[in-house]
Amino acid sequence: MDALLKRQCPSFWERFKSSPLLFLARLFYNYSPPCQPNHRHKVRIVCISDTHNSHNLQPPIPDGDVLVHAGDLTNSGTRQELDHALSWLESQTHSHKLFIAGNHDTCLSDPDIPHYISSTYPSLTYLQEASANITIRGRILRVYGSPYTPKHGSWVFQYLRVSPPLYSPSEISEREATKIWSHIPPLTDILITHGPPLGHLDLDRTGCYALLTALWHVRPKLHVFGHIHAARGVEFVRWDGAQKAFEEVCAGRVGWSGLIRLVWWTVVAWFWRRHVGEDAATIMINAASVGGFRDDQRKGAIAIEI
Repeated sequence: MDALLKRQCPSFWERFKSSPLLFLARLFYNYSPPCQPNHRHKVRIVCISDTHNSHNLQPPIPDGDVLVHAGDLTNSGTRQELDHALSWLESQTHSHKLFIAGNHDTCLSDPDIPHYISSTYPSLTYLQEASANITIRGRILRVYGSPYTPKHGSWVFQYLRVSPPLYSPSEISEREATKIWSHIPPLTDILITHGPPLGHLDLDRTGCYALLTALWHVRPKLHVFGHIHAARGVEFVRWDGAQKAFEEVCAGRVGWSGLIRLVWWTVVAWFWRRHVGEDAATIMINAASVGGFRDDQRKGAIAIEI
């Protein structure tokens, strides 16, 4: 279990040997250049996750308008650990500071904890399947946060994993995971979850298929998560045919024919954007701040503008 949770990022050769199809699909999918936000009044979001009690050892947090922590502030989930982490979070100078729980944050499953946080740390906003509106220079952003992840071990805030090749859409719609993610408001601008969606910054397809399905409906401007330490990074998701083909390969629904469709849609999308400009996209950030063997590396936060 320890080796699984604290594994290092595999090499290119290891990824190719594991699944040549998925390796090539990622290669073509990642070929397109990133989208850039075009809003006149850009908001700087600073994202961090999975500090696991290492908050005081992390590099200094960059300046920004909003600070987001996507869970696993603690290791064992004790109230003492939580207080240390929240005191550090509250000491940051950002105008808005929002956080959710992760599977390690056991004490945050206490039903009385929201009142304790609001009274003890008034500058922090704790989201547990909840929304908040924040206003920055006249611009209103709608934020939704949820701590839930597919079950792995006996942690808190978990649900049974949905395996896409095994279920039809009608069966998936009746599952607990889909019910959880159906709570995301359709006009959400910033989504904060502890775990990733399937196929996006999730390493070996460990993300959630039900969350991915919900994202196709919501399409937020920014999705912040962590949980999979070795998959830290930034990805620009365009919600087009190339993305759909890539995700079908990741889900195991198609084989090499899916790769052919992915190549076709990548070429079509490239020419289309060349003539009419970039499509709207979601910026996905896996902001896990620890990594390496036994999580000995401290990687800090990731800042982005939307």
